[in-house]
Amino acid sequence: MSMVQQAIEVSAPVHTVYEQLAAFENYPRFMTGVRQVTSLGSDQTHWIMDVDGKRREFDAQIIERSPDERVSWSTMEGPLLAETITVRPMGEAKTQIIAQLEADIAFLMPSDRHGQESLNRRLKDDLTTFKGLVESGVLGGRAIPPSGASSKRMAAHSHTLLPGVSADPATPATVAARIRNRNAAAAAAAAATAAAAAAKAGTGTTAPTGADPAGIAGSARMGGRTAQSDMWGTGMINEEERG
Repeated sequence: MSMVQQAIEVSAPVHTVYEQLAAFENYPRFMTGVRQVTSLGSDQTHWIMDVDGKRREFDAQIIERSPDERVSWSTMEGPLLAETITVRPMGEAKTQIIAQLEADIAFLMPSDRHGQESLNRRLKDDLTTFKGLVESGVLGGRAIPPSGASSKRMAAHSHTLLPGVSADPATPATVAARIRNRNAAAAAAAAATAAAAAAKAGTGTTAPTGADPAGIAGSARMGGRTAQSDMWGTGMINEEERG
């Protein structure tokens, strides 16, 4: 078992940084080996990882969510994989992230002989990737949710999750709302144009009153979970062993 710690400074308000770290659906974008994370409710998530080319699945428990301060999670069974991420404001537009990752290296990096050194480098690379995504606006700005990600926002802090920058930061839910508003505005403009054309032609045609724009369909929840045990005997599922 190994534990490593890394810190990095991000040029973004603490509220923005915390919100993106608390949205576990974002983790495949910056955490090495993670393919998908899906919310199961009751502070639980389901993870799909690529471990040395093999698909592994497990459930994790969210242990702590302290808005604008800390996020902590851990696997519920089997090989240990756990992380605690603390965020600290460094002024209005900078945030320090301190991440502690504890892992069963034999599970996470079975073919790596350098163990702790590789885990430490891996955590540093993940934080650097996260920093780039936030500072470029891909996360916390013009975010585009990955396919299959849940649109449910984290429950803590009545969810603006991040008071600092924007009262309505871009999330899957707010992006969908903006698209609906844009569609409604387009429908209203089309109705006004039709009314003007009808009046000019003297036809007396009544313009349509506007359509009820369709919302964005929610992504399907990840399925195909199984209680079958793999070689770990822990509920970690090896895709190759599914047959």
